[in-house]
Amino acid sequence: MAPPTPLHAYLTDQTGLVLEGLDELRDGADPIHDTRVAIRRVRSTVRVFGTVLDDQAHAVEQELKWFAGMLGDVRDVQVQRERLRSALGELPDELVLGRVADRVKRDLRRMEAPARDRVAEAMATPRYQDLVAELRRWSDAPPVRAKVTAKQLQKKAHRAAGKADRRLAEALDSVDDALLHRARKAAKRARYAAELIQAGAPSTKATRKQKHYKKIQSVLGDLQDTVVARSMLRQMGAGAGSRAKENGFTFGLLYAREEQLALRCRRDVARL
Repeated sequence: MAPPTPLHAYLTDQTGLVLEGLDELRDGADPIHDTRVAIRRVRSTVRVFGTVLDDQAHAVEQELKWFAGMLGDVRDVQVQRERLRSALGELPDELVLGRVADRVKRDLRRMEAPARDRVAEAMATPRYQDLVAELRRWSDAPPVRAKVTAKQLQKKAHRAAGKADRRLAEALDSVDDALLHRARKAAKRARYAAELIQAGAPSTKATRKQKHYKKIQSVLGDLQDTVVARSMLRQMGAGAGSRAKENGFTFGLLYAREEQLALRCRRDVARL
């Protein structure tokens, strides 16, 4: 058996949090955000440190991606519900034309219900049960190969940071939001890798890296929220514009607001 390393501890902790969230979800609670965060940490760890993990780790990472995608559909609605409620509350009454709040609530419910159904259906499948069983094995014995050194882990974390920097630079030279979303994912992996290194060998350098990539992740996360919001607002506005006693004016205002927020996010991340 491989001697314990920070990689063992990190995977054990995060796998435990994933299982805790899945158990709560099964019991009717709603720990979607925290569960997705733990899943991201596990997936990022496999992506960054995969060559020192057993071969089956990559298959588990793909299964986590599958399930996290369904949780993400639910979480998107949760985030936008609060976001749009807040945005509407900031508009003067004379700019809220029609039953905008009612349409937002109704349309988001229509998006959320099938997304939750897909999660429930997935949890009843053998595929999901196999994933949970494998995660329980990980919580007892993380899939780390023998002879993993601190130097190896630091080298891989350094590579993750370099990749995040390159992807951000590439994205900032483009107007493509998809490239910024990809840069955000790379920043997450760099952040979590620095987090793992910091847990095993605390240092000022690791702390700085962790904070740096957390800031990038946060700003690009805000940008991604505007991408999702604009897509939803476009659908809602089109629907409102085709119904009696409704119009798309307020949805257009909210869409323009999201465009301005997106521009601000681009400026902010370029300064980091």
